[in-house]
Amino acid sequence: MPNTSIKCLLALNWLLALTGLGWAQDIVVGKTEYLSSCAACHGEDAKGDGVLRSVLKVPPADLTMLARRNDGHFPIAAVTEVIDGRTFIAAHGTREMPIWGFDAKVQNSIPAIVDYLNHLQVP
Repeated sequence: MPNTSIKCLLALNWLLALTGLGWAQDIVVGKTEYLSSCAACHGEDAKGDGVLRSVLKVPPADLTMLARRNDGHFPIAAVTEVIDGRTFIAAHGTREMPIWGFDAKVQNSIPAIVDYLNHLQVP
């Protein structure tokens, strides 16, 4: 039989699922994947100021402005296609050797990364 703290965690997870607040956990997953796969170029705050910016031929995009540049709507499908490699971005490399597009672990995390980026948008 689970101890009290495990029971509390299970009850909290159940409550979050019922109330639709489970997205908070997805944000953590998205942020973690973003930081490990994207932040070196796009920066920890997604403003295009990552540690590798100075060595890149093309400056990384400010990912907090995607909705503003799209009439106030976050372009979920377009962002997903850039991340998974369907939309070619020269700075991301060729389709034969994408930076992350065909990595199964990242493929499964793409929706969480997209959701995280959506939450970073500047109004």
